[in-house]
Amino acid sequence: MICTYDEVPLDERALSYTVRVNTVRVRQRILSGNPPRTDHGAWTTVGCRPAGEPGDAAGGDPVACGGSGSFLTAPWVRLLRASEGRRIVVGQARVTVAADGRTDVTVAVTAVWDEADGWHRESTGTVRLDDLLPAALAEPAHPVPDETEARAVTVAKAVTEGSRNEVLRLRELRYESERRVADLLARRRTVSLRRALADVVELSMAVNRARDQAREALRERMHLWLWHPGVYDAPESASRGARRDADPPWMRTHRAALRHCEAIDVELAEEGSRLHGLLNSMSTFAVAQDGEAQQRFNLFAAVAAAGLGLPALILSFYGAEPFLPLNSVDRAWRALVPVAVTVLVAVLFGLRRLPGRRKPRDYLLGFGFVAALLIVLFVAGALAPGG
Repeated sequence: MICTYDEVPLDERALSYTVRVNTVRVRQRILSGNPPRTDHGAWTTVGCRPAGEPGDAAGGDPVACGGSGSFLTAPWVRLLRASEGRRIVVGQARVTVAADGRTDVTVAVTAVWDEADGWHRESTGTVRLDDLLPAALAEPAHPVPDETEARAVTVAKAVTEGSRNEVLRLRELRYESERRVADLLARRRTVSLRRALADVVELSMAVNRARDQAREALRERMHLWLWHPGVYDAPESASRGARRDADPPWMRTHRAALRHCEAIDVELAEEGSRLHGLLNSMSTFAVAQDGEAQQRFNLFAAVAAAGLGLPALILSFYGAEPFLPLNSVDRAWRALVPVAVTVLVAVLFGLRRLPGRRKPRDYLLGFGFVAALLIVLFVAGALAPGG
């Protein structure tokens, strides 16, 4: 790993001064597959930095490599696995190939979402991703040509294809969210509705951010115009066939990369729509859950009123003085059996009317409530003065 300070001149159309940017770069072989294939991939200098910092303009990279190199941008979407959990990394990969064949891939990170303690966005300035880049750039395996322009286009196309492959893994995250919602509804395990809602919102933001990167790359034609304006500005008219015959051989690969960008845009738009649909469904679930909680409270209040009110009414009619204090078994069962029967009937009736599926734990709690009430009455009756 090499820590360097690179002087990056900005595009003349933006600002005309030079700044110094601290960049950590690693020399590695990318796009060689897993396990590596000797006939695929290329040795590349790989770096990672937050997007939006000084010197981060895309137009500066081709100037930085001497003005005679090739430069392309590619949407960067990766679901990375680390020891502390999974991370969604969204940004832009900038591929620069100098005239002598030196290849550089810099990932400008726009946003990072961490799964630890629920999906949440982290600050890109505090997240270190350099150790995760080798595995993220190993696939998909591609044979990389030596010619400068073809190499830049091939690497950018492979990075874009890798981002498209990651959409499937993002879809798996949506499936996990749907499973948690299903568990919440069926009460198969304890899941917080607020936590599930927050995870879906965060995933929706990550998907939309990734879609923005794909749309930008598609709109800018992956910044091909920075170093090959003739091909970029060629008319799409009746002479399309003749124009394509005159195109460089790597232009076909560039069109394939653009199709990958378009596919990422379409697939992520579908994922975003489904996540929003899930949010709407969860809003309905929240309303239904509040109504069910209110119904449970009303039922509990009715059971408590019946269980405590009826025995109190019986004792007020016939009096409890002959049984007090409860210092013998005969007095205790004569005083408490009517109360126990009345409360037990009320609890069982309430459990039968309880919404949802009843579990053995619910019955145990009901019997525990009856037993606790009887113990309180027994203790109070034993301490009461005799009639």
